[in-house]
Amino acid sequence: MKKLLFIDDENHILKALSRTFRNLEFKCFYASNIKDAIAVFIEEDHLDMIITDIKMPYFDGVRVLKLFKEASPETIRVAITGYASASTITEAVSKNLAKQYFYKPWSNEELLEGIRKMFMLEDKLKSFHLFNIIQQFESIKTLPKLYYELNLYIQRDKSIEDITGIIERDPAITSNVLRLANSAFYAAKTGNIQQAIMFIGLNNLKQIVLSYEVAQMNSKMVGKCESLWAHANRTNLIFQDLYTKITKTKVPPILSSAGIVHDIGKIIMLQIFGERYYEEILMQAYNDDVLLATERENFGIDHSMLGGYFLNWWAFPVDIIEVTLFHHTPTD
Repeated sequence: MKKLLFIDDENHILKALSRTFRNLEFKCFYASNIKDAIAVFIEEDHLDMIITDIKMPYFDGVRVLKLFKEASPETIRVAITGYASASTITEAVSKNLAKQYFYKPWSNEELLEGIRKMFMLEDKLKSFHLFNIIQQFESIKTLPKLYYELNLYIQRDKSIEDITGIIERDPAITSNVLRLANSAFYAAKTGNIQQAIMFIGLNNLKQIVLSYEVAQMNSKMVGKCESLWAHANRTNLIFQDLYTKITKTKVPPILSSAGIVHDIGKIIMLQIFGERYYEEILMQAYNDDVLLATERENFGIDHSMLGGYFLNWWAFPVDIIEVTLFHHTPTD
């Protein structure tokens, strides 16, 4: 039975949550302050998920998320709030403090569905079968150097000037940041990399850096990855356009570059299997169904599952993982 801890300073919120989660498949705990939350954690030894309010007196939710990230990194961390600005939530996700977020007031169905979805993804990506297959990709597990450094800068609240400085070291990444910022979606109309980063946001920047660094791991495959990168950029622009037209709203910051990493599993397969994957599988598949089936037949895993696994390993937001994992099978 999965163990959930809800943290909120408003008792009526905790009581409402208690009614919602009564007699379900979870074992739930409730705390109105950090002292009680720590007591639950110590007594239970392990928690599968914490769901914390962001705006609380004496000990705010961001500090709670940081505390649990350090004390129990395997625990899924979720932010929930009615007060924090969108930028605060985005910051928490950018710093890998929260896997998902919800705004008050929420519907019980939405909250319950979101929690179940997160556990479903975790279980799917931690299956014994998948774990055994992933061992052949062990060399990819370490975070790429620039991406790791960028993460540290963001977590330590480094200035935009400092972040710009490390991005400018790589001309290819700089070029793609500028290309995205000047796209029709952002329309930044700038040649200044610092302004471009401010336009696209840190989440988009992280995903651009990750995709490019993974593509650089096998120098022989860099040229082959260029077509995949171009496809990812086109996909992202189409996604943003469709989302805006269909929903009549802007794409949420967390999702605004989902298209950039949706096929990162293909890039990882190129790095590991090289020409064999490119010539015999990727270039020979005449549609997506054939590609997925051929990947599974040869490697025991397809690129969407592989991409989802590594984005989860690298602590990406659950929405991005879901896009990557199910972009070929959205009804699963």
